Amino acid sequence: MCGIVGILGTLKASSEIYTGLYAIQHRDQNGAGIYISNGEKGRLVKGGGLVGSLFSKKTLYELEGSSGLGHVRYPTIGGSEKVDAQPFVVYDPVEIAMVHNGNIVNYGQLKQELDIELDSKCDLELILHIFARELASEGKLDDESLFSAVGKTMDKLNGSYSVATMIPGIGMLLFRDPTALRPMIYGKRISLDGVSYAVASENIVLDILGYEILRDIRGGEAILIKEDKTVVNRQIRPEISQHCMFEWVYFARTDSTIEKTNVYEARLRLGKELAKEWEKNDLHIDVVVPVPDTARTLALSMAEHLNVPYREGLLRNRYVGRTFIMPDQTSRETAVRIKLNPIIEEVKGKSVALVDDSIVRGTTSKKLVKLLKRAGAKEIHFLSGCPPIKSPCYYGIDMPTKRELIAANCSVEKIRKTIGADSLTYQTIEGLVSGLERDKDNLCLACLNEDYPTQVREDIRKYIGECRERDRIKTT
Repeated sequence: MCGIVGILGTLKASSEIYTGLYAIQHRDQNGAGIYISNGEKGRLVKGGGLVGSLFSKKTLYELEGSSGLGHVRYPTIGGSEKVDAQPFVVYDPVEIAMVHNGNIVNYGQLKQELDIELDSKCDLELILHIFARELASEGKLDDESLFSAVGKTMDKLNGSYSVATMIPGIGMLLFRDPTALRPMIYGKRISLDGVSYAVASENIVLDILGYEILRDIRGGEAILIKEDKTVVNRQIRPEISQHCMFEWVYFARTDSTIEKTNVYEARLRLGKELAKEWEKNDLHIDVVVPVPDTARTLALSMAEHLNVPYREGLLRNRYVGRTFIMPDQTSRETAVRIKLNPIIEEVKGKSVALVDDSIVRGTTSKKLVKLLKRAGAKEIHFLSGCPPIKSPCYYGIDMPTKRELIAANCSVEKIRKTIGADSLTYQTIEGLVSGLERDKDNLCLACLNEDYPTQVREDIRKYIGECRERDRIKTT
């Protein structure tokens, strides 16, 4: 679940991209990169680590140019090596830089069938090489050849991809897979310095940088923003949007708006739906406590609906990243121990409703229940704002094998016993859909019901799982 930023036509693109990447650092902790074009050629800086530690003032100053791309990386296919960080660049038939958010399901198959030699294990490099080949086969470089190359690239790819491409001297080319699984939005700014355009994974980037939101890029659409600031778009393939529900549940910033649905408001509604589910129990709670940070809005809404006090019973160490997106189990378990600490006075002797956004592996849930019981909580009633996650995600979230997913292998009662809670209440799929105020057919719920928006063959599922397990072994 990566994050992308693209800028065209500003005085200092590196500064804006750096600020934009900071705004979406929550989408990644693994690596980052910036590519800047001066209109004739570009320069690339990338590596492992957080945005703030990777780019110095000197580095940003030396990245001279009015356009560029930025990326924060969350590994799905590929490991933690520096070489897998984005952007990627090729120089034939012309210089092309590219970033994306998503995951290519048929990565291994395409790599073998097309006989493409790659320098990394990142699926974005594969997309870039396919696009470059198709563009070269067009024999010219104009609007129609670019859109044709996008269409031929789409025909080969199975998976999710929100792609931003920079071609010095031509402009910025954006395209999104037909299912529009991963978010992508663009905007325009008019100032004394002229007109500039920006694209990002979340609208907060555009808000912070002062861009007017134009719209979300449609599934199957391509948009070419030229160096002269003219904009041309094509609906390359029919749109069959099935947006990832996990964007609203967990990944996106609370102040973001994804596909015209505000994340904060959605989480408020999800909290109300969770409260309705809790009311079916004949159980008592004294206080509602969120697992910070994502579940705060859920818990607040639930507490208001139930007329039960809301308390911050867990203090979060702000210098520890998001444990779910850490690359290996050892990192996650270590981080959990230093990430959260109980406020004893708020939980001691009380029946606590502990609210989290979701339960994936159960590792964090089990440790938090134990932590609060050690702090003196009389009972812990665990509530998940997301329904049971039972199936792997092949579109950009690190849930590659059923073996890792506790709900894929255990009943709700067994999960309750495993995490040590006195009760366990999950959001229902109906409650989730209602809370997001979207048509069920407009959402990807594959991790909940195994109804994948694209075909995922069994051999491909096995391949992706084995690749991810190998990568984890290398990082432990």
